[in-house]
Amino acid sequence: MEFKSLIGIVFLMVGISANATQRQLLPTDSIRIAKQEVIDPDSLLDFSSLKEIQPQNQTKTVIPVPAQNPASKKALIENFEKKVSERAVRYYKIPTYIEPVKIDSLLLINNPFFIELVFMGYPNNFKFDSKPDFNLLYYGTKPVKLSENYIITPKYQTADQIIGELRTEARNEITRKAADVYVMSYDELPDPNGTKSRMLAGKSIRDIKFVDDNQLENATNRKLIVKKEQLGPWLRRANSLLQFSQNLASDNWYQGGSSTMSVLGMLTGQLNYDNKKNIQWENYGEWRMGFNSVFNDSTALRAVNTNDDIFKINSKLGIKASGNFYYSGSVDFSTQFLKNYKSVSSKDLKSTFLTPVRLNIGMGLDYKYKKLFSLMFSPVSYKYIYIQETDPKKINPNLFGIKTGENHLSEIGSSFKAQFSYSPFRELQVDSRLNFYTNYEKVEIDWEIVGNFSINRHLSTRLSLNPRYDNTVILAKGDKAKLQFKELLSFGFSYKLLN
Repeated sequence: MEFKSLIGIVFLMVGISANATQRQLLPTDSIRIAKQEVIDPDSLLDFSSLKEIQPQNQTKTVIPVPAQNPASKKALIENFEKKVSERAVRYYKIPTYIEPVKIDSLLLINNPFFIELVFMGYPNNFKFDSKPDFNLLYYGTKPVKLSENYIITPKYQTADQIIGELRTEARNEITRKAADVYVMSYDELPDPNGTKSRMLAGKSIRDIKFVDDNQLENATNRKLIVKKEQLGPWLRRANSLLQFSQNLASDNWYQGGSSTMSVLGMLTGQLNYDNKKNIQWENYGEWRMGFNSVFNDSTALRAVNTNDDIFKINSKLGIKASGNFYYSGSVDFSTQFLKNYKSVSSKDLKSTFLTPVRLNIGMGLDYKYKKLFSLMFSPVSYKYIYIQETDPKKINPNLFGIKTGENHLSEIGSSFKAQFSYSPFRELQVDSRLNFYTNYEKVEIDWEIVGNFSINRHLSTRLSLNPRYDNTVILAKGDKAKLQFKELLSFGFSYKLLN
């Protein structure tokens, strides 16, 4: 073997050996070597057959390079690959698995392809032919080439440096080929120094009131109220109530009287929608059922009488017009399920299952003040009443304004509804609803005032006042409509199903 060929092969094997040694120490390589061993480059090649492909007439010691002829170049490479000994295969085996490189979140957050692009100007090291070294990113080290001196220490880069170069190269590539995708230039960004010395408008310290320690000692110890924030546009509430009232009087009580007992059960629910812009949809449902009993009454025809039975659903949809005014439409539905007599000792039936069914539909303008007050005026309102029991001997249809022999009433009129809800303090809640309807000849007014006083989490007292006036009913000749009134005071249990 000529000396120049031997020197070329030594340089080649030293470069390959250095690259293989680096690959052995990589944590991401699939080849694991428990013990490092010294490798002789000459032992990895078969020199006997390599003479055939080396240049023969060279006077200088040079590194062998592939021939200029493509055919001979390909043959040289293929012939050289065949001459690698079997012992070298385990050192240069292509990895079957490469662990993925962990990319920091800054690459996804600040990569110019995922955010609005800002033209930062042309950098000083602007290169038109630069490309990122992906081999370095995956393998963690730069491979040694034949043209590089194997004694020079390879340049190592961290993952952050590689990612930084990728960002720079991406920005440069956009600057070269797609500058029109930039949203703005750097000089168009607001100056951050302009807000450093700006005064912030807010409440003056003079408006802050400090509480004296003496006042805290004299104040009553109450539970801290933490307001629950509403998530999303929907608000859901549901409450249940079971209350009692009772009176006991013996048969020989000197003032006389009878023992009585009443029970009231109620379920209420709200499902409201408010997108905080221009749409509000309020839905309210209530089912109330109450019974009373009079003991030691010889005239009583039944032991228990129904004194409260109603199922109603109210819905109102509003689209904002201006300020606190909304274009609104409302639907009110109510009915009952049980037989209701005038008293325990009377056969006069007042109502029964689905008798009556009331439906009111109104369109108009609604004024709302926060969540305290609402007043809706409907210049066009539709009123519909239906009775299932048409036998006048059982129930008089004239009590609902329906003529004898008919089973429904349908008419057009005007109406307005006023709602008021206020809590002067945490234990008391006052709700008021006033409904007014007129068919331009007669009027129907229904006003309900309810006060709930909470004693603790599960005990409460309820007071209900319900004045009513209705001259739309058909009365006997000479009779006049009178004011109606109902009141109920009860005490019992309450439980919030949804809040």
